[in-house]
Amino acid sequence: MDTNPENGSQHRDDDATYSPVEAGRVLGVSDERVRQLIEAGEIAGEKRSGRWHVFKASVHDALKERGSPRRKRSPESVEDAAHEAAELRSRVEDLAYRLGRSEARTELTEIAESTTREQLQRERERADRLEDEARQLREQIEASRQRGFWSRLFGG
Repeated sequence: MDTNPENGSQHRDDDATYSPVEAGRVLGVSDERVRQLIEAGEIAGEKRSGRWHVFKASVHDALKERGSPRRKRSPESVEDAAHEAAELRSRVEDLAYRLGRSEARTELTEIAESTTREQLQRERERADRLEDEARQLREQIEASRQRGFWSRLFGG
């Protein structure tokens, strides 16, 4: 199958395709390696709107040929070992990146929660102050009512 839509490949439904990340998970390789496999013609895919779409049937055929990604294979050559090492390095870098993003999200969440708690405390203190002011005003009004009309009118 042609990997380039400009060269005449047919437009496929997205239900029949994986993203490079999804295809990599199925094959047990990195998304970068999936793109290399597409460009090498080992699996079929096409680029639409700047994104790769990897055909599921092609991924599963490649999986049958390669065997389970969980199965350990001994490298047949130094090149294979170097390639596997590059794949592992790419996966480690990807995982480290994801971990860093997760840690950053956790830190931002903690900061947001702390800020929210501080704002809530300030609002509680403000509400207490306003409640005290309202109580004092009620007391003044009540004291004013207890004085007679003429006393209130002439201040005496």
